[in-house]
Amino acid sequence: MSRTDLISDVLTIIRNATRSNKEDVLIPYSKVIKGIMQILKDEDYIDSFKEIDVGRIKKIKVYLKYKGKKSIITTIRKISKPSRRIYVDKNKIPTVCAGFGIAVLSTSKGILSNRAAKELGVGGEVICYVW
Repeated sequence: MSRTDLISDVLTIIRNATRSNKEDVLIPYSKVIKGIMQILKDEDYIDSFKEIDVGRIKKIKVYLKYKGKKSIITTIRKISKPSRRIYVDKNKIPTVCAGFGIAVLSTSKGILSNRAAKELGVGGEVICYVW
């Protein structure tokens, strides 16, 4: 089965897993997905992740983070879609939930959070918001 928007599929898998209180979840592997998971780990939205081989296919096992019985990720929302890409200038990088959330951007310096992109002074495509 071909997928038209792998990032959207991965965000939906994580959203559904947090709503059903799963400890971990398997998602498809790609370098962009790995970069997004690294940002979520650095910003303390997930415990950890690791690459695993399932047969001949690479996957990423994501260990979700909870505070008590409530998930740390309350909302994860895709912003840029295949039909409509959203790009921002370095001066217009969005702030999510008054600084309590993060925006994940695809920049010329790689996949970055909104805070890192502001520090480096680069803009790019807004992939998703997490809070």
